[in-house]
Amino acid sequence: MNQKEKKLTLKSRAKTFYFASLFFGSELRHDINILYKFCRYIDDIGDEKKITQSRAKKELLQIIKDLKSIKSNNKILINLFYLMKKYNIEPSIPVSLVEGVKEDLKKVNFKNTNDLIIYSYKVAGTVGLMMCKIMKVKQKKLLLKGIQLGIAMQITNIARDIEEDLLRERLYFPQNLLPFNFTSYKKIIATRSLKIKISKNIYKILEMSDTFYQNAWNGIIELPIKHRIPIAIASDLYQLIGKKIEKSRFNVWGNRVYITKFEKFIFSIKTIIKIMFNKKKSHNKKAEKKLNLLLRKYYY
Repeated sequence: MNQKEKKLTLKSRAKTFYFASLFFGSELRHDINILYKFCRYIDDIGDEKKITQSRAKKELLQIIKDLKSIKSNNKILINLFYLMKKYNIEPSIPVSLVEGVKEDLKKVNFKNTNDLIIYSYKVAGTVGLMMCKIMKVKQKKLLLKGIQLGIAMQITNIARDIEEDLLRERLYFPQNLLPFNFTSYKKIIATRSLKIKISKNIYKILEMSDTFYQNAWNGIIELPIKHRIPIAIASDLYQLIGKKIEKSRFNVWGNRVYITKFEKFIFSIKTIIKIMFNKKKSHNKKAEKKLNLLLRKYYY
C-alpha cells in the first residue's frame, strides 16, 4: 500500500469508526476498509483545495461513468468493483454517493429538511446501505434501518462541522430552520450574534438525527451478534458526539467536538451491556414512512 492509499484508510481518517471496526472479523474488516477508501477518495476530490472545481467535476463525472460500466484503471475503483461483485452491490448506490459529493462543488444552501435528508442519503445513507450489503443483510426493512444510521451520522457531522463548511461556502443547515434570513456565508462567520442564533437551533437537526439513530437501533439488534456489536458501538459513539455538542450548549465554533479514547472504551462497554438485554427503542414510524417515500426512487 502506497502512502497516498494509507491516508485513505479507516485507521488514518476515521478514528471512531476504526475503533468500532476492530470488533469485526479480519475478512470483513478488510472489505470495509476497501469501501471506506473509496468513500474517502471521492470525498477528498470534492474537498481538495488544490484542484479546480471544473477539474474535480470532470474527475467525478468520469468516476460515475466508470461505475456504470464497471470498468476502470483506477485501483481504488477496481477494488470497489471486487466488493460490488462479491456482495451484489448495484452501481446505482455508489453512483448516488458520487453525485452527492458533486453537489458540494457548487455553493450549498439547503432550503428545507428534505434537501438535507436527500443529500445525507447520497453521501452517507448509501454507505449504510453498502455496509448492509457487505454484512449480507437482505430484508428491506433492515436496509432502511442501515440507511437511517448513515443519515443520522451525516447529520451529526453537519452539526459538528458547521464552521468548517461555511468556510467552504456550504451551509447544510436548512433555511427553514434558520432563525434569520441567510444572506452570505462570510457574514455568518464574521457575526457573533448569528453564530449564537445558529447554536441555539442546532438541537433541531440533532433531534432529527436522534430519531434516525433510534429507528436504526431497532435494526441493529436484529443483526447477527458478530455484526451487532461493532455497528452498535459505531452508532452509539457517533450519537455521543451529538450529546457532547448539546452538553457544550451547542458551541461548535472554534473547537471541534471529538470522542476521547477513554470515552470510546467506557461507552463501548455500556453498548455491549445494552446489547445483552436486546432492548428495542421506541420506533418513530411516521419519520420512517416519510423517509421511505422521500428516498424510494434512490434505492428501490
